[in-house]
Amino acid sequence: MSKYSSVIGYAAFLFLHLFFIGKCIYSFERTNGAVVLFLVILALLIYSYSFLFRDQFNMKGKLFEFLALVIGSLLTFYLNNELGWGGVIASAAVGLVGGLLPYLNRSSEALKSAAIAIYCGSFVGMASNSLFDEIHYIFIASAISGLFYIYTRGLFIGYGGKLGSVAFSGVLATVILFMLR
Repeated sequence: MSKYSSVIGYAAFLFLHLFFIGKCIYSFERTNGAVVLFLVILALLIYSYSFLFRDQFNMKGKLFEFLALVIGSLLTFYLNNELGWGGVIASAAVGLVGGLLPYLNRSSEALKSAAIAIYCGSFVGMASNSLFDEIHYIFIASAISGLFYIYTRGLFIGYGGKLGSVAFSGVLATVILFMLR
């Protein structure tokens, strides 16, 4: 993946965080600011998605990480809301299972990267039933988070909080999406 498409993904990622801060400071209910911001973010994602097919990168590995993130979020959501484990315990359990995956085959880079993606997905799955009352909402949130995860993979290396921010961005984008309907 080129730096250009990563920068576009980062811009969408940054806009979501700025939207959240703006929403906290100023109410967008009287204006169509939320609609405009969501359309800008969507346009940036679609534009950067077009670069994925032009760039040379390991599509199979990215798809595996994407699926690992989605599975991690769905499993955490199930443990959190259906079994009543709570968000922290469910995320910790899924993160632990994901963290043990590389020990199945120590030379596998795919399992190492899947472990990180599963842990990121566990943060998405911490959402409660009051936010997402049906499973398709968490699936959409995890898919958006998976895209952000892939787009920002080369960014924020060495900084803490990236996985939580990626999860937050996917959940926020889903909330904005369904808030507009």
